[in-house]
Amino acid sequence: MVKTVRVSAPGKIILSGEHAVVYGKPAILAAVNRRLFVSIKKSTKNEIIASESPELVEFARDFVLRALGKQKEKLKIKIFSEIPVGSGMGSSAALAVAMTAALFKFFNQPFNKEKINEIAYEIEKKQHGNPSGGDNTTSTYGGFLWYRKEAEFLKLFKPLDFDFEKLPRFVLINTGRPLETTGEMVTKVRKLYEKKPRQTEEIFQKIEKATKKLLVALREKNDGEIGEVIRENEQLLEKLGVVGNSAKRIIKEIEGVGGVAKVCGAGGVKEGSGIILGFHPRKNSLLEIAKERNLSAFEVKLGEEGVKIEKN
Repeated sequence: MVKTVRVSAPGKIILSGEHAVVYGKPAILAAVNRRLFVSIKKSTKNEIIASESPELVEFARDFVLRALGKQKEKLKIKIFSEIPVGSGMGSSAALAVAMTAALFKFFNQPFNKEKINEIAYEIEKKQHGNPSGGDNTTSTYGGFLWYRKEAEFLKLFKPLDFDFEKLPRFVLINTGRPLETTGEMVTKVRKLYEKKPRQTEEIFQKIEKATKKLLVALREKNDGEIGEVIRENEQLLEKLGVVGNSAKRIIKEIEGVGGVAKVCGAGGVKEGSGIILGFHPRKNSLLEIAKERNLSAFEVKLGEEGVKIEKN
């Protein structure tokens, strides 16, 4: 019987701290119940089956094989993903994590999450330039994470012990795939920082303050405070210039029916801004707005398990 290894890793959302996390501010991230699956078996030739971004799959495969000294191995790799690409849900990080873990398992390496996360971060750096490392860390370890990048060699993360079953359910609405890449949006904010360092640093400090408020609100399950911090976060992201007009209109509509929403991830301005995180005591109100606009939307469960080996 041909040996087959199947591994999955979750997508993520940033509850608070987008962009500021690149500049040493904290972020709260959560793994979500949308996963990316990698299956690997030996073959007579290299083969990749992936509906999205086969070149990224190939890059991740080659990077890990080099790290393991297995460049000459011929493999058939299948990718199946429930995570929308370019949405701010960490699809590329989930790919990097799942690919690394799957190849570790296939070549009988220890399933060491610290090492898997380290290699996945190197893959992310090659793709995005200067990522925080939060996406791959959340995809590796799962759950909720408090994350702060102090320096390139020092990235601090602490699992947050929230009872996620008792937390409010959020709705994710896809405003459309951004034309810009994550790297381009990170560069856009960096240019703003270089042009207006004082004003941009003030925004980052306010985002940090909001992140700390959200930490307490989530722990206390204070729905009103959670909503207030989400609204504040969105206003700050708009000041950074990472939210497009289309997403702004949807967010205003959500606020008009008593809800709140914010962009998750890097954002986008030319067309879509990726996924927005919506919060409303009656989540059906948000699902109806999405339906009226022909946008995909789904209720999301936070605090999912990190990378894991699946049964074949």
